[in-house]
Amino acid sequence: MTGSQTGFGPTGISVEAGQPGAAYLGDTPLLRTHAGTQPDLFLCWNAIPRDAAAIDVAVHLHGFSRQGGAMPLAEKVARSGLDLSRRARPTLALLPRGNWLRYSWYDFPALLGGGLDRLVDYALDRFAAVRSASSPARLRADRLILTAHSGGGMPAIDAITDAERAPDELHVFDGLYGRDPATGDPMRGLDTLERWLDQRLAMEPQRQGALRVLYLERQTGPFSREVGRSIARRLAAFDPDVAAQLGRRYRVEPVPVPHAQIAQYCGPDLLAAANMDFDWSS
Repeated sequence: MTGSQTGFGPTGISVEAGQPGAAYLGDTPLLRTHAGTQPDLFLCWNAIPRDAAAIDVAVHLHGFSRQGGAMPLAEKVARSGLDLSRRARPTLALLPRGNWLRYSWYDFPALLGGGLDRLVDYALDRFAAVRSASSPARLRADRLILTAHSGGGMPAIDAITDAERAPDELHVFDGLYGRDPATGDPMRGLDTLERWLDQRLAMEPQRQGALRVLYLERQTGPFSREVGRSIARRLAAFDPDVAAQLGRRYRVEPVPVPHAQIAQYCGPDLLAAANMDFDWSS
């Protein structure tokens, strides 16, 4: 992470005008129903001009933890890939602590039913409030990037189902496990992803988006490969040259990176450029 890191307390955020920084916040109203430790929300940002009225927002949903309900949020921050140091656009990144279920399992029920929108608005308001002396008091979200690792992948799809603000980019790091076949259709959620994909592609190229899925076959292969086929069918309807350009931002690919390190390894590059090509030979 770049910049200085503050603690969490009455304000939780200390902003030096125009400078990158980071903060932990506690007792986030939206996340009060989530079981787990405090702080429950991490923010970081790159250089944001004083006169900015709109900035990009990146939200990361973390996966499971061997520490169970005692997991400190810092564990997931370190592996989130929320490194904005190479990103050119002014951006605020968020990492909410999920809801501990049992064992190592977490989910994100507070982000359902428009909760993702409310989390983004809350973070923008908190951030804007401490920079209002020299900057516009209100900030709005321009581009929204949703990233997810491991057990955060399926909750990310669920979160966009009823979101008013659909993400421009979705990056999933070995997180498309699908559903338990014993409880229903293992591909449930694919329809949500396909509807979002259709909406996104309809905005191209005027408002560029991305869907990057990086996966390990033994972990999340079946659902990830089905998403790849969905992308291929849709890109086939475009002019070949356009499809080739879109295919750099909308793609599914297997990776040789260990599961626990995929977001940390790939996230910063994709935040810098969604069409990033990874060289897996080295």
